[in-house]
Amino acid sequence: MHVVVTKENFAKGLGAVARAVSARGPLPILTHVKLEAEGGQVRFTATDLEVGLEARVPAEVQTPGSVALTAKMLAEIVSKLPNADIELVTSERDAEVVLRCQRSKFTLRGLPAAEFPQLPAPGTSPVRLGAEELLKGIRQTGFAAAGEDKAVISGLFVKLEAGKLELVATDGYRLASRETEVGESTGTLAVVVPKRAMDELARQLAGLGAGEVEISTGNNQITFGLGADRYMTSRLIDGQFPPYRQIIPVHFEREAVLDRAALLAAVERVSIMAVDREAHTIKLEFGAGEVVLAAGNSEFGDSNESVATEYSGEPLVISFNADLLTDALKHMDAETVRVGLNTALSPVLIRPLESDHHTCLVMPLNRV
Repeated sequence: MHVVVTKENFAKGLGAVARAVSARGPLPILTHVKLEAEGGQVRFTATDLEVGLEARVPAEVQTPGSVALTAKMLAEIVSKLPNADIELVTSERDAEVVLRCQRSKFTLRGLPAAEFPQLPAPGTSPVRLGAEELLKGIRQTGFAAAGEDKAVISGLFVKLEAGKLELVATDGYRLASRETEVGESTGTLAVVVPKRAMDELARQLAGLGAGEVEISTGNNQITFGLGADRYMTSRLIDGQFPPYRQIIPVHFEREAVLDRAALLAAVERVSIMAVDREAHTIKLEFGAGEVVLAAGNSEFGDSNESVATEYSGEPLVISFNADLLTDALKHMDAETVRVGLNTALSPVLIRPLESDHHTCLVMPLNRV
């Protein structure tokens, strides 16, 4: 292999796949990034066997070839190089690369590219979605997914049917869902993708702008085509996602309409005195014209604050984990929200005032 590439493009390609490199994987090769030079470009590939990333950058390829190099050391070298062309040449020794940049020279001992795991190839009939809509859906639901030890609910349910995209996440204490119309010719999809993979997808989508994402599945894997120069793969989570629609209330005995930012700020201030750190309990007392928030105990003190509201129904006192309430409000992009309530122990639904496309359900605590 003999290739010349600008430092800017080299750093761009390496940075695009770096988060898929395994820090301490079961195989030494997983701490490496694979470089393949051919056809006027260098292809960077990294994987930890759960998430895989591939990025391509233009280059002057004098001799095609491939090699796997230690990702951490390569990134450190490139970050210290001057802003000039980087030349890589494989030596006669197997998997050894000489890297030159102006007066700097490094001899790097890597591993044969043939040992690197092969990423799943994209399917032949991909589903196509707008990058902006998919990104917004991930950001507004992913926070509610469970930890890695919670099987199927550690992922996001992604469903595409009849031109409607729906993303859902839950950890058993809260649920977030978002629906959006995406057109009639986009295909169908119903999969559960690990939260970590969806978080990485969101980072990749953030730089894609108004482009389109091509999604295909097969062999318990999902691939995302992210423009012409990169794609991402992830394993899928086996299992049936919970029947979430059955727990979302349809009718409410009480409803409050509030300014989202004012309520969020009040929760954050009052919860400073929520000293039971495990539950982080905050009490809300809903009544005509206002909701009064309170937290604290006899040892450290207490706090309270009122927020104006349009409220219908009988007064209600209800307690929440303040962190769950804060997360729901932070990820709602509406200025005004509706809070649907029934009893002190019933699920509470938070939605934008003007729309039902984004829903956050929060379970209250069994205390007042």
